[in-house]
Amino acid sequence: MDTTHYAQGTLIWIKHEEEVWLQAEIVTSNDKEIIVKTIEDPDARVVLGPNEPIFLRTSDVFTSEGLSVLDDLTQLTHLHEPAVLSSLQNRFDIDKIYTFTGPILIALNPFKLIPGLYDEEVLKSFITTKQNAVANSKPHVFNTSNAAYRGICDRQKSQTVLISGESGAGKTETTKHVMKFLALAGSEDGAVTNVEKQVLESNPLLEAFGNARTLRNDNSSRFGKFIELQFRSGQKAFEGMAGQNSRLCGARIRTYLLEKVRVCDQQEGERNYHIFYEACAAASTLSGSTTYNFPQVLSKEKVKAERTVDLEGFSDLSNFAYMTRSTCRTLKDVNDIEMFERRIAAMQTIGIDADDIQQILRVIAAVLHLGNTKFDAPPNNSEGSMVMQECASSIELAAKLTGVDRTALERSLCNQTRVTVRERICSPVNVRQASDNRDALAKALYGMIFDLIVVNTNNSIGFLPDVKLFVGVLDIFGFECFKMNSFEQLCINFTNERLQQFFNSFVFKLEEQLYEREGIPWDPLDFPDNQDAVDILQAKGTGIFAILDEECVVPQGSDQGFCNKLMKQHKGHRRFDEIKTKPTWFIVKHFAGPVGYCTDGFLDKNKDQLSNDIIECMGASKTEFVSNLFKKDKKYAEVLNKDAVAQETKGPGGKKKKYTVSSEFKDQLTSLMDIVDLTEPHFIRCIKPNPQNEPDRYDRKGVTEQLRYGGVLQVVQVSRAGYPVRINHQECWDDYKVLCSAQVVSGLKHVDDLKLRAQKLLDHLTEELSIPKPMHGLSWAVGKTMVFFKLPAYERLKRARLELLIKSTTLIQACWRRQTKMKMYKAIRLFTRHIEAILRLKQARLDLQRRRQLVAATKIQAHIRRCLAQRKYRAIYKKIVQIQAWRKGITGRRHAKEYRRYVSARKIQRNWRRYQDQKVYTALKKALYLAQERMRLTHAKKQMQKLKKEAKEVGALMAKSQKAAEQAAELRKKNDELEAVQLQLQSEKKSLQGKVKQLEESIQTMQQSLEEVKQQADTAAKLAADKSKTIVETERLEGMQKQIQERDAELAKLRQDIEEAKASSVQNAQKLQEAEGRYQQLLKSTAMQSTAGMNMGANRGQFQAANQPGPSRMRPAAGSNRNVNIQLCGSVGVGKTALLENLIKEQDPDQMTKFMEQKANLMSHHQIKLDEKLVKLLDCSGNARAQHLVKEWFGRTAWVFVVYDMSKQDTLDYALELTREAHQAGAKVFLFGNRWSVDHGQPVEVDLMAAKDAAVRSEGMSMESASLIDAVKLVLNQPDDEAWDPSMGQGGIDPLSPDGQRRSSISAAIDSVKSWFGGAERGRANQGVLRPSLKGTKQMKVARNQNDINADLRPVQELQDSESAVTCICFGQERANRAYILLATASKDGTVVIYRCYRTEMEAAYVADEAFPSDKEQTNIAFQTPPPDHSNISMHSRLNGHSRAITSIFFNLLEDQLVTTSIDKSVRFWGIDSGEMLKVFTDSSPVPVATFLPFNPQVFVAANSNAVLRLVNVQNGMVLQKLKVETEVRALKFDDTGLFLLAGTKSGSIHVLEASDSSTLKFKFKVQLARGGVTCITFVSAAYGQPPCLLVNTSDSSATIIDCTYGPQRGPQEGNLQNLAVRSRVRVAHSLLPLKCCYSPSGQGYLISGSEDKEVYIYSLAKGSNYKMQYLKHHQVPVVAVAVNLQDTLLASADSLGRIVLWRRMDFSHITD
Repeated sequence: MDTTHYAQGTLIWIKHEEEVWLQAEIVTSNDKEIIVKTIEDPDARVVLGPNEPIFLRTSDVFTSEGLSVLDDLTQLTHLHEPAVLSSLQNRFDIDKIYTFTGPILIALNPFKLIPGLYDEEVLKSFITTKQNAVANSKPHVFNTSNAAYRGICDRQKSQTVLISGESGAGKTETTKHVMKFLALAGSEDGAVTNVEKQVLESNPLLEAFGNARTLRNDNSSRFGKFIELQFRSGQKAFEGMAGQNSRLCGARIRTYLLEKVRVCDQQEGERNYHIFYEACAAASTLSGSTTYNFPQVLSKEKVKAERTVDLEGFSDLSNFAYMTRSTCRTLKDVNDIEMFERRIAAMQTIGIDADDIQQILRVIAAVLHLGNTKFDAPPNNSEGSMVMQECASSIELAAKLTGVDRTALERSLCNQTRVTVRERICSPVNVRQASDNRDALAKALYGMIFDLIVVNTNNSIGFLPDVKLFVGVLDIFGFECFKMNSFEQLCINFTNERLQQFFNSFVFKLEEQLYEREGIPWDPLDFPDNQDAVDILQAKGTGIFAILDEECVVPQGSDQGFCNKLMKQHKGHRRFDEIKTKPTWFIVKHFAGPVGYCTDGFLDKNKDQLSNDIIECMGASKTEFVSNLFKKDKKYAEVLNKDAVAQETKGPGGKKKKYTVSSEFKDQLTSLMDIVDLTEPHFIRCIKPNPQNEPDRYDRKGVTEQLRYGGVLQVVQVSRAGYPVRINHQECWDDYKVLCSAQVVSGLKHVDDLKLRAQKLLDHLTEELSIPKPMHGLSWAVGKTMVFFKLPAYERLKRARLELLIKSTTLIQACWRRQTKMKMYKAIRLFTRHIEAILRLKQARLDLQRRRQLVAATKIQAHIRRCLAQRKYRAIYKKIVQIQAWRKGITGRRHAKEYRRYVSARKIQRNWRRYQDQKVYTALKKALYLAQERMRLTHAKKQMQKLKKEAKEVGALMAKSQKAAEQAAELRKKNDELEAVQLQLQSEKKSLQGKVKQLEESIQTMQQSLEEVKQQADTAAKLAADKSKTIVETERLEGMQKQIQERDAELAKLRQDIEEAKASSVQNAQKLQEAEGRYQQLLKSTAMQSTAGMNMGANRGQFQAANQPGPSRMRPAAGSNRNVNIQLCGSVGVGKTALLENLIKEQDPDQMTKFMEQKANLMSHHQIKLDEKLVKLLDCSGNARAQHLVKEWFGRTAWVFVVYDMSKQDTLDYALELTREAHQAGAKVFLFGNRWSVDHGQPVEVDLMAAKDAAVRSEGMSMESASLIDAVKLVLNQPDDEAWDPSMGQGGIDPLSPDGQRRSSISAAIDSVKSWFGGAERGRANQGVLRPSLKGTKQMKVARNQNDINADLRPVQELQDSESAVTCICFGQERANRAYILLATASKDGTVVIYRCYRTEMEAAYVADEAFPSDKEQTNIAFQTPPPDHSNISMHSRLNGHSRAITSIFFNLLEDQLVTTSIDKSVRFWGIDSGEMLKVFTDSSPVPVATFLPFNPQVFVAANSNAVLRLVNVQNGMVLQKLKVETEVRALKFDDTGLFLLAGTKSGSIHVLEASDSSTLKFKFKVQLARGGVTCITFVSAAYGQPPCLLVNTSDSSATIIDCTYGPQRGPQEGNLQNLAVRSRVRVAHSLLPLKCCYSPSGQGYLISGSEDKEVYIYSLAKGSNYKMQYLKHHQVPVVAVAVNLQDTLLASADSLGRIVLWRRMDFSHITD
């Protein structure tokens, strides 16, 4: 191929060792070499030789489902091997395992269950009638089956479905699905007859005797079968599932080439046939008995009859030599006992009687015991053989089971009889020959049992000779090529060669029909043929099989002699070759490639004969079943019945026809092909995607080999042989009209006939571009509907078009660059003038300063002169003043006298004028009062009319107001009662106080008496010397002491009564205070409810007048994370969904369709328009499984409506519990009682006052109604509601202005001018990254650089858990804990460590006013305060489980779980506190990134390295959707609306995906961003007059700021993301490592990124800052990840040695200068 024909930028496929074909793009090309760049490494260059194979490819096309995957690969623009291979992989990755390639259905084995792929509903959807036969063109095995079925119904012609593929590709399963469809398609209303049931049951029975485990498949068919399903039509047809159908009436199964050698020998890792293991497993359950009671595992309803089965001869499989050739004994997830019973049930279903079942099992057991029989040479004859004594029991049991004499059996195995003309000579055989005889007998017995199963199956089903209409299902072995290929592989590959020849002719006919239908010329010589390959195998006399049969007849024939004859006969043939180093090998070049065959054992395998002694021994069996097996077999009947079969076995010339396996196989294959030639074929090629039998794994090498072996690429070859490129007329005109001049296009565009226009266009281009012509035929042709191109012509046109596009692109780029450079030049010129002005200003200031100095000196001199002159002047002035004072005294006295006279006259005049004016004022005042009264009367009349009109509107609210008044009356009554109680308590309090006062007075009196008694006692002590008085005083003293004790007891009791009275008084006061508070709250709530309607009407006009035109949207206030307005929750059956449905019907009926679609979801989001406002509602199910999700949303909702049923007390109890939890989460609560059941007659069983009290305690509201509208309007009118920001929509206020004030056009223009010079928002932009969070010292303040705004940003702590590189870090939520925030770090060795970062004093002050959960809820009180060493960091938990590097981490909403993804192909969920692994989700390839769906936290999105995005349900692990992109996705991020997912890929592009509902993603558009891969995406909301943007790290040493453009008249909170435009690119050292970036909202925002040059890059996003770069130096190795907490006070950076550095901004405001 001429390399100069490729233009720069041409997309191609090139050879690759691992990927087979790799995407590439041509950089340059010439006659000697082609230089390309690959998609794996765009910076590298690959040099190709001129003869290396390359293929053209098209650019990727995307639909809403992701990367476009065609259902039919023949529709590809470029039809070749790499395109087919890549398309199949794209479909396989999204679980589309079926694909059409022309007439072939390709089926890839998924090795997993794909939900809904084979359901009965899916099967019915493919059953079509004649009228809508093409209704469903989706590739599926049911579609191909339906095509065959419609063929017999509509065209009354027999059909054949040919299914092929290698072992493990799924041929058997595909055959089952085809038979299931054909059996049920024509059934009457889906009813299954006995014939249909027997056909379906025949498959598992044949699997038991013909399937085994191989290295590639656990259930590999070791034989070929052709199933003829007979259908009856005509008068007996009936109306079934698809209209006038044909009904299955009979069937027949034909088998080919059973692999009998497996009975005696298996490779390591393989197994014998299933029936052996199943019977042994059933026998091993019996203890000391051989009778098995059937059934034991299956239910009795699933079997035809109960019976006993004698398992004599079976035991544990370890006791049999044929079963222990391999160590593989069991199959994964297979119960052999259950399968054994299924086999018995299948035998009963197809009609095998009980005796035959028993005899079949006895023969199977005999085969096993024959395998245990071993031989040894007799002591006196080394050339003879005999059964070893240790094996006597085995051969004895084998003879018993087959009904022959033990001695006769041993003699037939150890001797051979030769028949001469006169006598019979019996001679012994050696040990090897005896072993061969044993194995031959075992294989013969098993082969006859298998044939008997097939015969009985056919007899049971019933084959009708008079019915000629059938559908044949051919399950044949695929092409095989191993390291060691023998006779079996030659037969298998010969079969595939014949089928490929048939297939080629069929495809050739289809191509011929297409060309004739399109009316274009074609040349039959273009199409390939493999007739010579078929001839070299089956030609008479000279074919390989013929030479093999000849060598078998020749005396002393050998395998070496056979190989030598082949070399001599076919030497030089293009399909034959030899291996000189291997004399016993030969090579046949098949259609799929060359295969080497080893001729060792060819002759023995071809003969496959038993000795006459063994045949006669078995024919003489006392068991009729065994003897009939040999007598009815044609191969052995000639020995047992020589006279009867003598005439039958003679050939046409009277010679005896010699039986060989190859001849029999050729006859069977010829018969099969004769049948297939008379039918309409349908092809299914089964492909095994990987040799490990793993799901979601696509091995490109293995699939390519199977595509070649399966003949799929032959379809490509046939199509490429003719016209490989086909496009329609319009595409031809649109693509290639640009190559013509404007005159030609203007002359052709008026041609209405598309074909004629395309014809003239190509005629002109052929001459102008010199399109090459082939040696024969045309280079292109225009058909009736399409334009056909040969490859050279298409490549020439494409090259010319690509060169024109490159030229035009270069011109456009040049113009654009010129424009940008001009803009830059103008800006530089403006800046230069500005700098010059500044310099001139500086010079002028210097001149001014010099002039000021001169003026100052002059002023000093002037002041000195002034001072001297002033002294002289003052002396003269003093003298003059004295003279003037004397003179003025005289004149002043005269003037004063005159002035007094003037003042008196003026006072008299003023009083007179006042009197006159007062009279006029009094009259005027009366007139004004009268005018005002009349004006007010007129205004009052107008106001009365207006109020009357409004009264009519308020009429509907009177009932509610009256009800509210009643409730208020009840509350007042209750308040009166409480006041009465309060008065009573106050009265009691007064009485108690009086009593206390009396008691205190009594105590004082008693104390005085006590003092007196003490004084008397002292006096008595002094008089103690007087004995006469001693006795009397002692008695008095004792009496007084007794009185004192009584008074003390009484005093203690009084004190106790006082304390109790005080406690009771305090308690009553508290109760009264609480009751008063609840009353006030209830009164407020009732008043708000009663005036809700009026306020709504009054405020609506004001709101609409203040807002801009069009519907507004209720949006969260600044700084709030509550993005849902109303959340409906409650227990099951309270009527939440019905209330919401009525609300939507009344207020926004357009949303009913979406509501009904999401009605069944556990959680569904709705947006409805209510009074020109857009309200977000979340309907939550009461299902117990969803309660943790419901509670998660409490923290993100403004109002939580808790609904209960007024007729069910349990619903109120549950509602009260939810009310408490919602209040603790910071949401406002509305307790709503549903009156629907009460209005329909059920009694009220709940305590409404208790509900209202609960609402008051939660600072919420309550209402009872049957409609939500009143409650919703009530919460909408709350002026202090943080859920809605009323200033967001007011006209005249710039919503993007940081201060939210009005901005005039002049001030906006001034700000625009200032932005050129960096003057706008200077103070805000200069704050630097991070908020101050740590107080600095005086030494720090002195040492810092005043000109560096980041001088205060310092590393405060280092963390290092291991030396493994940190791959990603993230902070937890700010509101989850009061004392600390969580920092999660993940490393390359798979370890995750979670740290607690305790808040500093300044951070605690920032959040002092915010609502946090109580620290008492923490399980470990020790962690509520910083550790004793004041490090402010402690380890929270360690997570161990990943075996390889972790690629991404993130917290869930409640922050009780951490989610990690890893290269070890898993997504894991961890408990934060316990460190335990909660869930594991595995993938087929490494998982780079994952994220939750914002509106459905029970679903997460995960990307894998196969370029597939999966939506996975967290609860059950079910994959809800798969979406394919062109290359691996490495970064995922949702925007702040939660509706658009931004996916960054390895190739440097960003895909925008729309989360259309809670479980589906749709591809929207794609933007190519850079040459390097995207490693991180950070979304930044709109702020500071700039639109929302993305911060993207790419591995081409750059970070990009991308503006997000949303739809018109809709902001980023609700809009439709339409475009991504690059705002600017900044440099970051990034080429190899997956670096991360983050955003700091300080100032006007900062981009923070790691880098490979050991620094943390910081770029300002402020207007006019020109993205000024700053950096932080501390790390010694590349910085991989960075993160900033939500409070914007802490920055964490991690490097490739596992170190994590924490940065804080120091605060020096407390230090004075």
